[in-house]
Amino acid sequence: MAEFKTTVALEIGAQSVTMGVFTPAGKGYALSRYARRDILLDPVEEGMRMDYVSHAIGEMVTELKVKGSDVRNVVSGQQVFMRFIKLPMLDIDDISEHVGYEAQQHIPFPLDDIVYSYQLLPEREPGEQEVLLVAIKKDVLDNLNTQVEDNGLKTRAVDCSITSLYNAYRISYPEDEGESVVILDIGAKTTDILFSESGRFFTRSVTAAGSFITNNIAREFNLSFKEAEQLKIESGMVSLGNGFTDNMSEQEAALATTIRTAMSRLSSEVQRTINHYRAQYKGTAPTKAYICGGGARLPYAVEFLQAALNIPVEYLNPLNAFSIGAKVDEEALGMDALCLGPVAGAAVTGAKVGEFYIDLVPTSVGKDRAELQMLPKIAIGGLVALAGAGAFCFMANSSANEAQETLNIYKEQLTPIENNTAKVEAANEKFEATKAELQDLIALHSHRVEYTDIVRELAKTATSYQFWFTQMEPVYSEEMALTQESTSGGESFHKRIMTTGGADGSSALLKTDYISPNAIYVRGYATNDQLVRNMYKALAKSRFFLINDGDENKNVQKLTDDKNIGKGYIVPFHMILPLNSEPNGESEMGTSADSYLNVPEYRSNE
Repeated sequence: MAEFKTTVALEIGAQSVTMGVFTPAGKGYALSRYARRDILLDPVEEGMRMDYVSHAIGEMVTELKVKGSDVRNVVSGQQVFMRFIKLPMLDIDDISEHVGYEAQQHIPFPLDDIVYSYQLLPEREPGEQEVLLVAIKKDVLDNLNTQVEDNGLKTRAVDCSITSLYNAYRISYPEDEGESVVILDIGAKTTDILFSESGRFFTRSVTAAGSFITNNIAREFNLSFKEAEQLKIESGMVSLGNGFTDNMSEQEAALATTIRTAMSRLSSEVQRTINHYRAQYKGTAPTKAYICGGGARLPYAVEFLQAALNIPVEYLNPLNAFSIGAKVDEEALGMDALCLGPVAGAAVTGAKVGEFYIDLVPTSVGKDRAELQMLPKIAIGGLVALAGAGAFCFMANSSANEAQETLNIYKEQLTPIENNTAKVEAANEKFEATKAELQDLIALHSHRVEYTDIVRELAKTATSYQFWFTQMEPVYSEEMALTQESTSGGESFHKRIMTTGGADGSSALLKTDYISPNAIYVRGYATNDQLVRNMYKALAKSRFFLINDGDENKNVQKLTDDKNIGKGYIVPFHMILPLNSEPNGESEMGTSADSYLNVPEYRSNE
């Protein structure tokens, strides 16, 4: 049964990040609002991708006002491994175990390093089952999930863009049921080729895609990747041959011809895949094709592919089955709809009306699910314990009279317990001393995440590509102005004394004198001095710090007076951040604390 609830869907693609909010509308969904961000990077900048992805997600969370929401994530097809695996006819209980064995054979990584999901496919031949196996490296999935959850979202499920797009197509084009159709999702790094025929499914990915076209332009015109991408977006089109470029300038004609050459490679790969589908999977030749994705927005792409494949080609509208909210800019949507298939498919999956349900589970999400599954077992265990206690009480009451009679018989023979009073009192004193020491350890444990929370607070305020922090230390001195002694890491920074055991050689659980710090010293680099001062003012709103007006000039200083500061050079800086002794809050790690960085004193027993 369909469950049309508000769904936030997020796709992290190779060169873009897309987020959509879908709300119930009648017996279906409406696209209430959406946002897209392009992430155009040179191949040499690939290492910075996650920073840009995180920044883009943060902007869209604010724009769409979805902070704190559950989200259905979609990862791009190039980040997953997809395999079609044939299985013998098995009982349903045996399939999961057998798929795990097959995953070991087909995925070139140890099972401990991957996360996988699978979907049973319709039977193609009698006596044979087939599953679609989708796998992703665990560290890649966890890294993407971190970018999502660090921006105030909670991952509900993770799907693959290929199966998600297929779900959107099947719900949006019910009239195609029974026809043989091919869908070309022309992305940045890969083109995903999907076949749909009478409920059957097949897919293959090829590298002839947006970046392939851009690289051809860069090589032909001796441009950087970014310059070539910009030229493709602003002036690119696919030449249709036969005098198509006669009325163009020399550069425009050369650009259109270069794009046509690259698109010819794509059409050849599509034709090869159609032949493979027909020969190996006994499929029929497609009678129509749909195109979508960022590469489908090139002018004349439809006309070129229609001539090359010799079948009708149309733009795929994955929102055919969706209403459009009043707040959506329909003019912008006309350009972006081709790229919204995966997020639309995530809404379909969330409503449980899709044909595929791929669920790639990040590590943190798996732990949360395991804890939820344990709750019913804990409740049952509690009921069993209560029932046992009730039975015990009944038996005890029944035996009370018999026990009393026996006690009266032996009472006179028992040794008076008064002789043991001194031993009991000594044991009780030892117990109380141990209990107090344990309370100290518990209190210390509750403060162990405080500096982690402060580092998180600094990271939220200072974006990673504008700041570099090289030093962070607690300050114990009463005078918190920046002096030469404090910048060199003088004695005022550390006044903690630790010992490891008693004089008799016994180990000591804790023998530490603490002097509570009253500030944090931060040292690092920034792209300009004003950013540092802006960060200092922003931290004044944090519950961790007690920053007064007028402290800025005293507590924030540059380490150089170079005349080039502010002209594009890196600015070294240091600052003092006075701590709030009563921040009144809870640790972001979930540990409750009555006060931060105001550690109780733990005195030596000596």
